[in-house]
Amino acid sequence: MVAFDVVLRGYDRRAVDALVRAVEAAAGDRDRIAAAVRAAGRLPVVLRGYSPVQVDAWLAASRTAEPDPGAGPAPVWAAAVELPVVLRGYRPAETDALLTLVAGAIASGDAARRADALRAIGDARLPVAFRGFDRAAVDAWLARAARQLRGR
Repeated sequence: MVAFDVVLRGYDRRAVDALVRAVEAAAGDRDRIAAAVRAAGRLPVVLRGYSPVQVDAWLAASRTAEPDPGAGPAPVWAAAVELPVVLRGYRPAETDALLTLVAGAIASGDAARRADALRAIGDARLPVAFRGFDRAAVDAWLARAARQLRGR
């Protein structure tokens, strides 16, 4: 079973665990994986759940992985971390969307997705909210991700 970090705002753990079991049972068959993702629908977000960045990156990697019955699930990008919530920080909705896009591009290895993610990082103007993600932590995460995207 894949291990995801538990974060303040994340995907419902039971829904993700059921989806992981379905994807693992698909054994790399892309059609069965796509059917399992469609059946799960949009994953609900709860107060304490699995990191959306890690789950989305794992799903993206699972969808693009070549079938290999002995390989097990695709790895999650290791640099995805829980971001601290501060009084004035980047608004979570926009930040989550950007981080999900970037983590998915890193996990996929697809050159076009990597270029789109680099462009998205450069063009990003994340709004500041009353309670949001720590700006320094997000900026550092994005800088590391940009280096990783350029590195391959």
